[in-house]
Amino acid sequence: MLWRFRREIIFIIFLLVGVWFTRHHLTFTSSFFKKKIQEKVIQPDIENIISENERFRKLLNLKQEKIFSRVIYASVKTISPWVFPSTIVIDKGYADGVKENMAIISSNNSLIGRIVSVDRDTATGITLYHQDSRVSVLVSSTGELAVIEGVSISSLYPYLKIKFLPPECRANAGDVVETSGFTKLFPSHIRVGKIIKIDSSTAEPVKHGIVLPFFINENFTAVALVE
Repeated sequence: MLWRFRREIIFIIFLLVGVWFTRHHLTFTSSFFKKKIQEKVIQPDIENIISENERFRKLLNLKQEKIFSRVIYASVKTISPWVFPSTIVIDKGYADGVKENMAIISSNNSLIGRIVSVDRDTATGITLYHQDSRVSVLVSSTGELAVIEGVSISSLYPYLKIKFLPPECRANAGDVVETSGFTKLFPSHIRVGKIIKIDSSTAEPVKHGIVLPFFINENFTAVALVE
């Protein structure tokens, strides 16, 4: 009788210990996974904030270095179409001093395009890919002049056409092209892209080729409008 009573006491003790351990383990597990989930949610936000701050810091350097006569910082609201970025809308307008034909550049001082229409609080720009885009450029290493044109169809994407290079063209694949400054639309010495190929055909008096624009490999959510 006494042994049976002791066994019941021992059983109850083990039962209570088991309940306590289970509740403690579940609480710990729940807290552990909750913390991990919070880390996964918070970490990308922190990384995005750091990345965004870095892009704006680079843009701020443009004004400090006095590369351009005027600089306005903005964020990109929309890009269309996503698969072929030819039009962008920014969050600054004429109330902020934005004007038509201001050049749009990335935080790495790469040409994105230019402003074509301005409202009070927003403005619309076309990128280098837009079919109406024309940019006078020069090859940095040779000084040869050319024109980079947008494309009417996306079959050439992500490349652009470079046209009207001289027949004795000395430019080669890998050479960098930048704005020439010979037109009022774009200040000089803004990086545009890298030559991928020069057409070696002698059928025409001038040579053509293709260029990969720098901005397409950059995050251009933060931009500067310059003149």
